Amino acid sequence: QRPSIPSVQNPSILRSPIDAFVLSRLEKEELSFSPQAAKETLIRRLYFDLIGLPPTLEEINAFATDPSPDAYEGIVDRLLASPRYGERWGRHWLDLARYADSSGFHQDFDRPSAWRYRDYVIDSFNQDKPYAQFITEQLAGDLIPDSTAQSWIATGFCRNGPSNDDNMGKGLAKVRYRYDQLDDIVATTSNVFLGLTIGCARCHDHKYDPLTQRDYYQFLAFFNSAEPKRLVLDQFQAAKPSLKPHTSKKDKWSPISARVLTDRGQKVRATHILWRGDVRNQGPKVTVNVPSILRSKSTTQRSRLTLARWISDVNNPLTWRVMANRIWAHHFGRGLVATPSNFGKQGERPTHPRLLDWLAIQLRGSGGSMKALHRKIVTSATYRQSSTSTAGAKVDPKNHLLWRMSKRRLEAEPLRDTILHLSGQLNLTMGGPGIKPRVRPELLNASQRNKWPVVKKEGPQHWRRSVYVYVKRQLQYPMLELFDAPSTTHSCARRNKSMVPTQALVLMNDEFVHDQARYFAARVIREVGQSREAQVQQALKLALGKTPSQRRILEGARFLQKQAKILRLDGFAKERATLQALADFCQVLMNLSELVYVE
Repeated sequence: QRPSIPSVQNPSILRSPIDAFVLSRLEKEELSFSPQAAKETLIRRLYFDLIGLPPTLEEINAFATDPSPDAYEGIVDRLLASPRYGERWGRHWLDLARYADSSGFHQDFDRPSAWRYRDYVIDSFNQDKPYAQFITEQLAGDLIPDSTAQSWIATGFCRNGPSNDDNMGKGLAKVRYRYDQLDDIVATTSNVFLGLTIGCARCHDHKYDPLTQRDYYQFLAFFNSAEPKRLVLDQFQAAKPSLKPHTSKKDKWSPISARVLTDRGQKVRATHILWRGDVRNQGPKVTVNVPSILRSKSTTQRSRLTLARWISDVNNPLTWRVMANRIWAHHFGRGLVATPSNFGKQGERPTHPRLLDWLAIQLRGSGGSMKALHRKIVTSATYRQSSTSTAGAKVDPKNHLLWRMSKRRLEAEPLRDTILHLSGQLNLTMGGPGIKPRVRPELLNASQRNKWPVVKKEGPQHWRRSVYVYVKRQLQYPMLELFDAPSTTHSCARRNKSMVPTQALVLMNDEFVHDQARYFAARVIREVGQSREAQVQQALKLALGKTPSQRRILEGARFLQKQAKILRLDGFAKERATLQALADFCQVLMNLSELVYVE
């Protein structure tokens, strides 16, 4: 139900109903909001949150000098309309969908059309596809009226998990393998859309939540008759789609095919409870149904479309709360519920339950528009706070009450993209098969099948946004993995936030960073010429998005002078030494916490 907007002692600082919920909670602890962040800080935060790239100097200056009261809102609207938005927020969804371009396990076969699902997700976010439709297409896109090739491709959500189809065995082993694949679908579907760990009830009743083993197998029954197929996309017809049997190694995939899940042409399978999850210990037969604790009425329709429509129904409170919480979490670094895929008894309690309901109702009431919810969140006073520590640190050191904006380290993909952005080498081509940038040759020995190519020198085709890097389960791209890109074995609701020396070492020693630092230096010279002070000032402004102090400029100039002398002693010619000294300085900037963290 829609909660009433709470009253506060200082309503003049409110910009949104969101702020009233947050401020009323703060005032109980005799706290208030932190001051609004500086414009330079605010625009950088907004760009990284919405599109995963830093603003240009021209964009920063235009915002800093724009006196109009709606200048900030104008930037929000422009970023939400950018195709870069889908690349940023599509990546968040791919974490949940355990997306990869290979099958994993020992064989780790290539999935040459998996990228079609990735592009479907990016396009869906850019189109601001209604969330209910987004859910329905991924669970039952082959069954909806007027289905399209894209809605069929969306069912790749159910097929993204790891598979070992060439080594599934025979007899009981093959049956066990099939139930393992179904378990992956059941667990992921319930985690991602409902915030429930239904997968825990495969072998016994859930130990903490009111979910029974019968609930698990009734839920599984929705998927039990579906089979993986290969959809031929040329000459697609919704009424009579061209489907080929799925095989793995022997299957010669056409470039115009896609991995899908469908019931079409399949016999209806009976579903039984398996005691202790053992296929040899078959229990009573069950029919399809949703968990009894969430059931307003029973359903006997076997269709995955029935399940998709139940999950996406406007009266299903879990669905809308879970997604609203996910969106909030990516803006603030922590969800109102800190366990985004577990709203059960073992999950964290919400810090602001009434705000969570308000956000969920806003998402539902807007027709499931995620962009509309983004706009409400990022235009609030809560979001615009500075990250400076105040008296709130004594009362709430972990900032659960949101008395300031928390600093956050850039995730793996925005960090790599930012390095390319600074060097001027970022290739903004969208879509298509995954790219395979250079990986150190000694690491390639770890991948015996579906080998990563040996790349001696990277070029523009490798310098696309990181969302397009080929995701190989047996060998993740090292730079992204080191900065906590998720494992693709299971759905990832929250990435790890590690801080280890090897992260700094890769930014100091990796060939990719060295190359881009040289391109960055060449860009700076093109823009400001040969003056050391001008080069330092421009490089700092480009890297950090703000004008540096005079002291910092002089320190940088002295570094360039000293480093050039050292390089000359090492045998570098004068011009080359000057360029390399600036490249070394640019590489230092790529290691600064000010670049790697967003305030």
